[in-house]
Amino acid sequence: MHVLALILARTVLAAIGILELCMFARVILQFFVDQENVLMTFCIAVTEPVILPFRVIFSRFEALDRIPFDIPFLAAYVSLSLLGVLLPVVS
Repeated sequence: MHVLALILARTVLAAIGILELCMFARVILQFFVDQENVLMTFCIAVTEPVILPFRVIFSRFEALDRIPFDIPFLAAYVSLSLLGVLLPVVS
């Protein structure tokens, strides 16, 4: 059973790493390519399901609309990073 938990934890860590990489690529690509670019479309398709719950939560706070940063994006990235750091501690 311990081996199964280890395999599951490593799979989740790999998925978190891929999501973080796609989120980072999305930030960099938005300065150089348009939304219709194949790589940009892929990054948006992969990362938006993770960011969407944060967008719903933060849409309730009208004061955040004036901030020039994408706060839900940053919150999703930080949450993924924290999950990636804390997961090995739990397993």
